[in-house]
Amino acid sequence: MKRICILILATLAVAAGAQDPTKGTNPGSLWSNKAPDILADRTARRVGDVVTILITETSSATYSAATNATKNDATSIAKGLGPILGNLIPNLRIGADSKVDGQGQTRQSGELSARIAVVIKEVLPNGTMLVEGTKAITTNKETQNIMISGLIRREDIRPDNTILSVHVANAQIKTDGKGMIAQRQRKGILTWLLDWMF
Repeated sequence: MKRICILILATLAVAAGAQDPTKGTNPGSLWSNKAPDILADRTARRVGDVVTILITETSSATYSAATNATKNDATSIAKGLGPILGNLIPNLRIGADSKVDGQGQTRQSGELSARIAVVIKEVLPNGTMLVEGTKAITTNKETQNIMISGLIRREDIRPDNTILSVHVANAQIKTDGKGMIAQRQRKGILTWLLDWMF
């Protein structure tokens, strides 16, 4: 009888332990088993990881050209007519002057600063990672979209899991705006048609 009681109590204890919801939570401890490891490297390296790109792009281009050409032609026909006709028509000459002078200059500059989080889409065999990301900011019915994609190296990622846009290979950065201001900056149909014709 005593053995049967001990067996029943042992069975109940095992069943209660299996159904205990606090099992594995380390009750009474200041450290949780589910807490992330503070010593683990959180640098993005796998597909689906997120890395922040700091966009600091500045571009400036200047092109200038100048052309200057002068040409003078003078031909006297009187000498080729012989002494008789040359004396009769002494001032028969042909002359031509031409001059070309042109100048042109083109200047373009741009600047873009932003922070955007991108997702690793693919990891190449050499460890280079393909990233893509978009960001939409809407303020007072004005929407600005920022899109970026390119290739990054793990060694270029800083300890805070950010990377400068100058380290992104084959970078494609696009910005697009939608709203009343963007519509007002577009040419009208009539203006576009006149520019196309003339």
